Amino acid sequence: MLCRNPGFTVVAILALALGIGVNTAVLTAYKTIVARPLQARNPGQMVNLMLLHDSGAADYTFSYPDYEAVRYSVHSFSGLIATNREQMRLSTADGIVSQRTSLAESGLGRLGLLPSGASNAEFSSVLVVSENYFEVLGVAALRGRTFDSIGTGELLASPSVLISENYWRKRFAGDPAILGKTARLDNAAVTIVGITPRDFSGTHLGVPDFWVPLSIEPLIHADPNWLRNREHQLYRMFGRLAPRSSVAQAQAETTLVANRLRALHDPKSEWARPFTALVFPGSPLPVPLRMNRPLALTILFIVVATGMVLIVACADVGSLQLVRSRSRQHELETRLALGASRLRIIRQLLTESALLGLLSGILAFPFTWAMLKIGVTLAAEAFPAEFGTLIFDVTPNLEIFAYVLAMSLAAGVLFGLAPAMESSRSALSSARGSTSPARSRRIQDFLVAAQVTLSLVLMIAGSMLIRSSINSLKMQTGYESKEVVDLDLQFPGGPKYTAARKLALVGELRTRLAALPGVTAITSARPPGDYGFLTAAAPLDQTKSSRQSAESTHYAYVQANYFETLGIPVFLGRSFQSRAGEPERSIVLSESAARQLWPDTNPVGHDIRLGAVDEQIHDPSDLHVDGPAYRVIGIARDTRGLELNGSDSRLLYLALPEERLQNYSILIRTRTDSRLVTRAIDSVISSLDPDLVTTSSTLDAMLRRSPSFIISSVAAAVATAVGLLGLMLALMGIYGTVSYLVLLRTREIGIRMAVGAQKRDILGLILGESTRPVIAGLLIGMFLALGVSYLLRGLLYGLSTIDGISFAGVSLLFLAIALLAAYPPSRRAMRVDPMVALKYE
Repeated sequence: MLCRNPGFTVVAILALALGIGVNTAVLTAYKTIVARPLQARNPGQMVNLMLLHDSGAADYTFSYPDYEAVRYSVHSFSGLIATNREQMRLSTADGIVSQRTSLAESGLGRLGLLPSGASNAEFSSVLVVSENYFEVLGVAALRGRTFDSIGTGELLASPSVLISENYWRKRFAGDPAILGKTARLDNAAVTIVGITPRDFSGTHLGVPDFWVPLSIEPLIHADPNWLRNREHQLYRMFGRLAPRSSVAQAQAETTLVANRLRALHDPKSEWARPFTALVFPGSPLPVPLRMNRPLALTILFIVVATGMVLIVACADVGSLQLVRSRSRQHELETRLALGASRLRIIRQLLTESALLGLLSGILAFPFTWAMLKIGVTLAAEAFPAEFGTLIFDVTPNLEIFAYVLAMSLAAGVLFGLAPAMESSRSALSSARGSTSPARSRRIQDFLVAAQVTLSLVLMIAGSMLIRSSINSLKMQTGYESKEVVDLDLQFPGGPKYTAARKLALVGELRTRLAALPGVTAITSARPPGDYGFLTAAAPLDQTKSSRQSAESTHYAYVQANYFETLGIPVFLGRSFQSRAGEPERSIVLSESAARQLWPDTNPVGHDIRLGAVDEQIHDPSDLHVDGPAYRVIGIARDTRGLELNGSDSRLLYLALPEERLQNYSILIRTRTDSRLVTRAIDSVISSLDPDLVTTSSTLDAMLRRSPSFIISSVAAAVATAVGLLGLMLALMGIYGTVSYLVLLRTREIGIRMAVGAQKRDILGLILGESTRPVIAGLLIGMFLALGVSYLLRGLLYGLSTIDGISFAGVSLLFLAIALLAAYPPSRRAMRVDPMVALKYE
């Protein structure tokens, strides 16, 4: 029966294949990225370790002394490994590949999503691992040897590394004499002693360029105390469960050992507070999915969106199936007359639907795999070499095949059940004639309306997210972003670069930069939005209970000319005063912070007490508030941070001590093209200190790389792409349904024209009946879109939950396209010859 109507069969298979393919792609991506096990022998025995504080904060990095204590004290593990991902400066005998060139030539660099990079250095992705790493994972070297066969003493005497097969071929063109060659990583010369298997990423998502043994890190960083500092939490830990040991046993034993280690930490450290160990199945992701709320919500959003596409496809084919079944009424009535039961008729129609679903799955399966393969290849090439090689294995397995098979059969039953029930009911009651029964029309209208509703919801969501991304770029930042360049300094390690030398270099660099043509001002501070830490703030003139309920507020250390350099007005009071020595114990508030702390009072002249409240690990070079009283001296206009909801506009500014300038970025105000200044910076750096590595970017470009903007843009792209798929499927359904209806109502149209109906009356009749379910779907879709916009409010900037342009514009566009889809078959109805139509059967 499917071969007798090839047009219907092809359209149905294509529509279902799209729906099945999209959902298959999402499942494959989920298994490849989120549910991906560690690359190890018997990966089911591997687990991740992390700690949960009583406050709910999570830590998944440990210090080396704590790693050693857990490794030798917890007997539920047959092996415990430590890793840390770093980027190290690479020097080889065949020269360097400039980081700036590498970043600029990558896909993300061409999109402006990466900083300019250093022109005088090459960086490589390095995974620092404990010496038992490959032994615990059960992985051997492709060529050469691994660290477990080399003693620690030999590694210290002759520092050795492994190179990945991917990087060996990409950077060294597969040089067969690579083993035994020497390269320089930061401050240490290392010898390449082995090559890891191709695409081996071990405990992470990407393949690093080099694998470095943990014991030589003090040599690389030129710091003999690198592994001795218990507050230096850098390393993730992974374990292999011992035979007859369970996750619960390992978790209880790790908690006991870790709590004993609390007494060895600094009493002010987060690690001195009570916590509970969490052991969970091995994964490249640092925390379980249930604890990663943003990722979980993103996955849920994508799953719901793609599920809606499959429902639209099923409704599309179901609507076509329902119309097609009316042309088979004689056949079904004949089968009933010959003794077939209604159940047998339903079974036959469902079998045909299931066959359609299977054919669609067969088409979707290889097509989806090919598209994913192309996609992951492009994604891997989008990252520069120093990011390592991202590996996503999208090769279909038995589980994916079973999923596609089950989804194909479910889709076949889903779209075929209602038409089968209705067709058998009509045939059983001998409802003959070309005019469709009211019940069938209602089911058909419901299916069309469902397609329109779901497609409209997706398109409105995509439209609002796109407009939000555009608004986030157009909105006022409150500071000059296009003409200010952020210059980030990376000093080489080693005893040569003491704090005094770094400070002297920064001072000389600032002097030379200030003399460059086009530079109007220079200051030192973190760039806007890169504040990171929070503090509790409470006015001293409030009651004790009020101070205890103070909200957390971001804080930043800035120089006295910061506000002038970035063009931030201090409209009340004054800014800091430039003076040598100890900075003044004063503070400048943003408007939002002032309103929060003193809602009805001018805060200038009042005192405020601060105290760090965040659970984050602070770098030793970071300044953080210590709780004394500060005098409020001024109020500055609000600036936009990186959060779309403006929560980081509540900001406290403190004076940056002169002796800490080396730990902060240099912000350069220009009056010419910032690219000219960036090129001039390179020559200044090379003449001052060729080993000093800098990266630069305008503040405007940094906003485009902010996580909130990228997340909003990705969500907009996903919603729009899925919405367009739904729109295409809905239009296919509308066009096919109206075409069938015109064909089935040929005799009715002929009678209408024979009794005097004009062509425009016929056109109006067909278009009116075709658009009735579309309009109903649009109304329901706009109502549902209200709920979706409310759920997405955290990603929307500059838009209300009822955005007129998105709701009205997308709805009118959808209606216009639906009318265009219905017009050609309606036009054909106008050309019906009444004499021919009256003879039509």
